[in-house]
Amino acid sequence: MATWVICAGAREGEKIRDYVCACDASASVILVSDPSLLRARLRRDLAGSCVIVGAGAAGPDPVNVAAAVASDGNAAEVMLALESTSGSMRSRARRAGVTRVLTHADLAACSGDEAARARGDGRASSSGLATRGGEPASGGAVERRANVPVIVLVSGRGGVGKSTLAALFGSVAAGWGLDVALLDLDLAFGNLASLCGAERPGDLAALVEGAVGDDELERSGVRVAERLTVWGPCRAPEYAEAVQPIAGELIARLTHAHDLVIVDTSSNWGDAVACAAQMADRLVIVSDERPGAIPALARCGSLAVRLGVARTRIVRLMNGCDPRKRDESFVARAAVGLECAREVRVLDGGLDLVELASAGECGRLSSSDNPAALDASRGLAGLLKELGALPECTEAQAALEGGQRRRRLFGFAREAS
Repeated sequence: MATWVICAGAREGEKIRDYVCACDASASVILVSDPSLLRARLRRDLAGSCVIVGAGAAGPDPVNVAAAVASDGNAAEVMLALESTSGSMRSRARRAGVTRVLTHADLAACSGDEAARARGDGRASSSGLATRGGEPASGGAVERRANVPVIVLVSGRGGVGKSTLAALFGSVAAGWGLDVALLDLDLAFGNLASLCGAERPGDLAALVEGAVGDDELERSGVRVAERLTVWGPCRAPEYAEAVQPIAGELIARLTHAHDLVIVDTSSNWGDAVACAAQMADRLVIVSDERPGAIPALARCGSLAVRLGVARTRIVRLMNGCDPRKRDESFVARAAVGLECAREVRVLDGGLDLVELASAGECGRLSSSDNPAALDASRGLAGLLKELGALPECTEAQAALEGGQRRRRLFGFAREAS
């Protein structure tokens, strides 16, 4: 059951309460009219709640209150409810970390959906709580388990090494003792399972016809290593469209039995990719340095922001970087428009990376001294540290500090003779 905290005056608070209950009848709703008290309680008994700030509360204007709450980082989501809004107001709210701005029209629209539910016709609200940035997110009825990070890798075009990085992230995290779920949302042509060494990928389309439960989902995954399981894509590309609507539910359910969920995506953004981006605790936009990379990165980042993804949740990952840093000017230009986003640089891994990944040896690659593998480990450690989920093991701490592994023969650990 989700907990929603409303900070508004009495009259406005009742409107917002009706909206919340219409969208989620099981929600727990708490009214706190004092912004200072709200922030104090979010540090204590209400930490992790979702917050809607409206007019009529004591103190600063609602936008400033919402910005302060978002800056504190103790709320799972921060939304604004205003009588009316404008493009500049929405931009201001997004820059402050507010995930969505509601108007009185949005609140009123939900009453019709509530009546529809009473009639039993099953229509869902287009302005329901399982949304960010004004777009419906599939799977909103399934709650995520708290404190399980979801890291989603996206790109503005193909061939940037996104799937290889997802496989490396998963293998590294499993080596640190986390139980990792890898989800391939390149539903038609994804190869994440083969990069991890699976002989035959699972089939997400098999989950569409029946009711999806945690047990059914776990059985459909392919175990590729200890503590590492891969889901997807669809064995037949023509079924990809059928899986799109349940992407959010799949991600939410994978948090129930795992310590970390890593999602690989298609460079063609459909509903599934958009939903994953909205659910991400860290949205990693992967780019390289080929011609046309900067416009693709800019379009991808702009789309993520329009979907309501806060810039503080966006990570720019530059893949295949020059070890001598002769690409500094390129990297600086790539940062335009996403200056608030964290940057991760991954060096060119050379032929070893290409050959081992193609052979399904990303697990072996992740434990090598390959520069791309080392940088991927360091980047992942930084993300998990920010999310409060970095394991307390020697390897994870060494990766976070940028420590080098012991020397190995031809990049791999020597076997005892």
